[in-house]
Amino acid sequence: MELKRVYEKLDAALRRLDFGAILPGFHRYSLALYTGSEVCLDGELLPYSPEFIGNSSIEFRGERRAIWNLECDPVEDIDRLASSMVHEMFHCHQAEKGETRYPSDLRLLRYPGDLENFAKKYRENLCLAAACERGGMESLRQFAALRAQRLEKHPDMVRQELLAETLEGMAEYAGLKALAVLDEGKFEAELGGYLARLRAREPLIFDVRRMSYYTGAVFLLCLDRLGLGVKNDFESPLTVYEQNPVGLAGAAPPEVGSETDFIPRAYTGLAQRREAELAAHMDGAKYVECRAVICGYDPMNMFRCGDRVFCGHFVFLSAGGETLPIMQPVALDMAPDSDFEVLGYYIK
Repeated sequence: MELKRVYEKLDAALRRLDFGAILPGFHRYSLALYTGSEVCLDGELLPYSPEFIGNSSIEFRGERRAIWNLECDPVEDIDRLASSMVHEMFHCHQAEKGETRYPSDLRLLRYPGDLENFAKKYRENLCLAAACERGGMESLRQFAALRAQRLEKHPDMVRQELLAETLEGMAEYAGLKALAVLDEGKFEAELGGYLARLRAREPLIFDVRRMSYYTGAVFLLCLDRLGLGVKNDFESPLTVYEQNPVGLAGAAPPEVGSETDFIPRAYTGLAQRREAELAAHMDGAKYVECRAVICGYDPMNMFRCGDRVFCGHFVFLSAGGETLPIMQPVALDMAPDSDFEVLGYYIK
């Protein structure tokens, strides 16, 4: 893989973008493409360094960098890779602006299995998709009315959704707006995929953090299409959703009907698959007692069953003033009712 050649094509695509037009104050950041053996940092080839993990925003040599692992996540379409890099650059922007509105990913692993809440969330997604397609305020008000009901019943957890939308939905929105400039047809195809995910009758509805990428981005695109603009004051404790309120005057939440009948079956199936995956890992695994706290993780590849958290990629534990990296699948034995505290782990 010729990292430098890919970087040069990516750089040319990024030079076509007016970052300030995507969102006020946004600008281009340093970027790196990498594999397990080398890094192309702003066009310069370097040996691989362990600071480069996943697709993310990191601080390296005193500067925020957007990074992408082309070995694990190859993207052949340069426009789509540019869109993904804009997403990661927006995370650099959030860090530069002192973003504090971060969701607790480990708290979200304990999201309640309230099937009525998930049914309303799915109906909410249908309203959001309709609002984006039709540019209609009525569907957006119905979306907001359902969300208001869910916030009233589960204020802590639904607020975590709003925080995830602020962090990831905003970055995804920035990436989509970049793609619209680079290739309108690819943007429309990508947006169509997002709307399909909102409507999908499958377990994605239970992956609240991942779903926030789509709900957050589509909500912001709705504001654009309605000519309302997007407000995102980094100094405010309010989430992006709260800073861009949808008027509820005269809006009644729609009834939740047979379109959500798949929810109980899908939830049970997902729970069974997770339990089976955890059991398969535990079979023959070695238990290591380790009083620690989780200090680094891959939020896209972990789940919780009771008081055990399965990390399918890696996890970092802080114990006795030292950081323990576990760079393989591991099941963590958690302290009861704790989001961070680890009692030990099972490893093969």
